[in-house]
Amino acid sequence: MRQPIDLPRSYSYPGMVAIVTSNSDGIHNIMASGWHTYVGSSPAIYGISLRKETFSYELIQKSGMFGVNFLPANRSEWIQSVGTFSGREMNKFEQLGIEYEAGLKVDVPILKDAYFAYECKVTDILTHGDHEWITGEVLQTYMDIDMFTESGIPDFTKLHIPLYLGRSTYSILDHEVKQAFHPLRLK
Repeated sequence: MRQPIDLPRSYSYPGMVAIVTSNSDGIHNIMASGWHTYVGSSPAIYGISLRKETFSYELIQKSGMFGVNFLPANRSEWIQSVGTFSGREMNKFEQLGIEYEAGLKVDVPILKDAYFAYECKVTDILTHGDHEWITGEVLQTYMDIDMFTESGIPDFTKLHIPLYLGRSTYSILDHEVKQAFHPLRLK
């Protein structure tokens, strides 16, 4: 039975985890962000939530740019690892064998295994509680078109998406998931 509780709890899972990439003065980093969203269009704006103490925040603040990458389920171990270890202590790209290419419009790593990615130029950084909300104008988008249907919906016979449940646990969204289509019907 649902009831009021006294403890503050965050509830936003299951959800997709964005892989945030950054670069400043030739130093690259990669981290996981569970709190992120497309914020607006015209121009396209994407937002990520990071703690100020993270190495990624430091690089993004210095450079004014970041990348947002989405990885398939076969890379969920990367997602967990880049969200666990600090880039101040190790080169996560080298240690985990993560390959990337330089962005076309913004100097950030774009992951070769990403099925979708953005290059963003920072437009704003605002403090909300213990996190910084960073928004960026999307200057370049990447899409593995083979992983999507003609209508732009993920093709789950090819693309398996990891959904983070919390506590290092993931579910896999694939062709076995039940789908519901709800066309608008007015009486």
